[in-house]
Amino acid sequence: MNEIGPLVGIDLGSSTVSVVVGEMEDDRLVVRGCGLARHDGARKGIIANLEEVREAVRVAAEEAEAMASVPVEVAQVGIGGTPIQGVPSTASVPVTGRDHTVTPDDLRRALTACAQVSIPDDYRVLDIIPCGFALDGQPGMDHPVGMPGTRLDATAYVLYANRTHAETVEQSINHAAVAVRQLVFEPLAAAEAVLTNDEKELGCLVLDMGYATTEWVLFAEGSVASSGAVPVGGRHFTADLAAMLKTTTAAAERTKRLVGAALEREGLDSAAVEVPALGGDGDQVHAAVFAAEILHERARDLFIGVHKVLVGQGLDRVPRAGVVLTGGASRLEGLEEVAETIFGHRVRPGWPRALAGLVEPVSGPEWAVACGLIRLQHSRRNQVLTSSANRGSILGWLRNALGDFFEMGGGYDRV
Repeated sequence: MNEIGPLVGIDLGSSTVSVVVGEMEDDRLVVRGCGLARHDGARKGIIANLEEVREAVRVAAEEAEAMASVPVEVAQVGIGGTPIQGVPSTASVPVTGRDHTVTPDDLRRALTACAQVSIPDDYRVLDIIPCGFALDGQPGMDHPVGMPGTRLDATAYVLYANRTHAETVEQSINHAAVAVRQLVFEPLAAAEAVLTNDEKELGCLVLDMGYATTEWVLFAEGSVASSGAVPVGGRHFTADLAAMLKTTTAAAERTKRLVGAALEREGLDSAAVEVPALGGDGDQVHAAVFAAEILHERARDLFIGVHKVLVGQGLDRVPRAGVVLTGGASRLEGLEEVAETIFGHRVRPGWPRALAGLVEPVSGPEWAVACGLIRLQHSRRNQVLTSSANRGSILGWLRNALGDFFEMGGGYDRV
């Protein structure tokens, strides 16, 4: 393990807590340990039983500690759900450097000013994601430090969260004897694990499909252009099956995994599924295609909901690199085909990339958030300000500098 200590990512999901301990070697995430614990302490993506979630965090963290042989003391933590919202923001500040040249402090002030957005009273700013700069009205300045000018404009994407939701997530981690370095919107972390830089530059939509919610983030020209969440996840697919087949949740879950959401599947029309009737009144047989149609319609409704948001924002044509489905609920067979018919773009599954070490336990899409949290933490630790006009370098360095505002449970209150 490196001299600055282990990197830890905690994905606090609606039904599971996932912990990954690792380190970065070049672009590879070397996994040293992982832990997983299930819980029933959340409702609709919101913590409803703090003690049950805290215990799941403790169990998962201890499992990862034992495997990695290092203590889990501080972690980057994923946060999701409909109480997370985002908005693009711009701000202008005067250039204060000697001879009116832009300084790193000018960049920081401009981005801090971007956080002065109007948000509800009970919300707080979660993250400020730098997107770019303009100098005296000239846009496209990725690295304006040292350039002469009088007015610096910054563009950023500002994420904000319901204060109670964020503080409850922090408490669930802190009560398990782990400090929160920073809360990160989960699809942002997932994107770090499953996307390439080329996909971000071309434009790519990432959907993180969880147990109770689906969150998304849209990249355009390497920057975040949109984000959101809908209260639909894997449990809703299962619930639809249970209701329509009049069977148990456990049987519906098995049927979901067996049948999938694709209607053009060989042999589907002639297949049947047998499930127990509710109340223990024997078994019943249904056409497999009927079950697939139920799942297909739920998937369509989910993707249509996200697509309508993008259409309303004029961003539906942005993801030229396609759509990536990740998260545990994305394992449902046939989702890619359904999504392609709605979004009109290529759709692929999103599994954590460039792994080493203990690869097998964390290779599935349900581990994307935890793995991505480590990648983000590494980049924020190691990005440095250079003199080269490198977009990733300067914007990454600024996120690292702005991270001081958010570490250890910080964040902006409403302004």
